[in-house]
Amino acid sequence: MTSPQTQSDPQQSWRHQPNTPGSAIDMVWRDLLFMHWRVDAERMQSLLPPGLEVDTHDGEAWVGLVPFTMDRVRLWSLPRVPGFTRFHECNVRTYVRCEGVPGVWFFSLDAANPVAVAMARMVWKLNYVSAKFRVRSEADLCTYEVKRYHGASSRIAWRVGTPLPPTERGTLEHFLTERYCLYSASKGRIWRGMVHHEPWTLCSADVPELDDTLVAAAGIDVEGPPLCHAARPVHVHGWPIKRIR
Repeated sequence: MTSPQTQSDPQQSWRHQPNTPGSAIDMVWRDLLFMHWRVDAERMQSLLPPGLEVDTHDGEAWVGLVPFTMDRVRLWSLPRVPGFTRFHECNVRTYVRCEGVPGVWFFSLDAANPVAVAMARMVWKLNYVSAKFRVRSEADLCTYEVKRYHGASSRIAWRVGTPLPPTERGTLEHFLTERYCLYSASKGRIWRGMVHHEPWTLCSADVPELDDTLVAAAGIDVEGPPLCHAARPVHVHGWPIKRIR
């Protein structure tokens, strides 16, 4: 288990750029909210597949619940496909390292598009789940309701506050949000997929309503209110996964 607050960050040596060949997906992430809770690092490590190491900040692991909307989705520079270009998502995540490279491990990714769910499970080997979404924006309040066809659900309402200063390396906010690769696992193997976007513009967030069982469904118990940050939209490029172990 590592604490990158005092480590040099190797990101710059491996991060992809928009012109890196082989991009598989192009999209915009919008209406995004980060919610995070502290979790015991040993407990989190026990939930990870062999080969991944829980990433910690000041000795603590974190679990995130992140609702957002994927917009203007396009695959392999092909024309955008009607019915596939925009859908809602909510993921449960934690932060890991493999071979020194920091990234994201997703316990689950609920999405409202069954085609996207099937493709992401096949191409990126991610634990996508089909779910029903009801999303509303009224004045300054955004409400996401997520309901799996069998089981867990989440209802989240938030208001976006004022923009925050850019995050600095070593801070908790940077640790939780500036991640440029994902990890997945299948049949005992570990895979890494790269993403690129400009650094987040984070904003304060007020969350007047949160009723969630998605995090508990991942086997993680959390207590107290989460640390919350809203984010401005970002344009994202993603690359196919590569086996690393």
